[in-house]
Amino acid sequence: MASVNPINLDELAGTAGLESLVRQVDKLVSLPGIYYRLEEAIVDPATRTDDIAELLRSDPDLCARMLRVANSAFYSFHTRIETIERAVSTIGLRQIRELVLITSVVKAFEGIPPGLVNMTTFWEHSIAVAVMARALGEQARIPSAESFYIPGLLHDIGRLAMYVKMPGLMHDLLLQRQVQGQSMFMLERQLLGYTHADIGERLLESWKVPESITAPVGSHHDPGANGEYAPAASAIHVADAWVNTNRLGSTGSCYLLELDHDALASLGLDAENLHQIGLAAGQQTQEVLRQFLSH
Repeated sequence: MASVNPINLDELAGTAGLESLVRQVDKLVSLPGIYYRLEEAIVDPATRTDDIAELLRSDPDLCARMLRVANSAFYSFHTRIETIERAVSTIGLRQIRELVLITSVVKAFEGIPPGLVNMTTFWEHSIAVAVMARALGEQARIPSAESFYIPGLLHDIGRLAMYVKMPGLMHDLLLQRQVQGQSMFMLERQLLGYTHADIGERLLESWKVPESITAPVGSHHDPGANGEYAPAASAIHVADAWVNTNRLGSTGSCYLLELDHDALASLGLDAENLHQIGLAAGQQTQEVLRQFLSH
């Protein structure tokens, strides 16, 4: 990943600053062209299954990563997926697109220097939130609960963007958080006028990721503000709070995230449900992580 020069924080404050930051990050970290070619192929009614498989085979590294994720406990498909052809024919185009998105994002950010953030613990936290958010939705009997794990996995992608473009600021914020005992996202809002959640939403939008993913990412710290996608945002928020409290991985901020009890109540769950689901998610996370980050 390319190194960056120091930046003027005054230029990155407010709405204009957010848009500028997203443009700068997008120049350094972006999805591969195959993601957009896949999007075009999926919406083309003339596209055949073989065409999708051929497109994916043009990137062997991506294919290998996809198959590892597809066969991890993150998806838990009933049969082992050993070839791209089988993946395309058995798991559906929506999940193929998700697999390409996940593997592309992991690869795009894997060059962040370890002195800034430990990427293994970052993805451990993210996977735990994703697995738990999906489980919370299923426990709450929400029909679309299986769709919660992708925005759950990507909920802190905006923080990675900050590590890429604002390493000095992130270092200062982490020190402030330790001194003041205040959450990172509140410190971000005070300093910049927006948070890593806003950055994540805008970055994903710039990559043309569907709203069903971008909206919960953007509102996971304020889940009640998002009408249509409030259930997903609520599940991700609750999972994030539990995972932070129980120290499953870390995105760089170990301050305990205050749980929005309205979000928990909106799911029809209580503290006992939360603890049981969290323990199960923690066990599954370790299995997923080994396959998720293998090369």
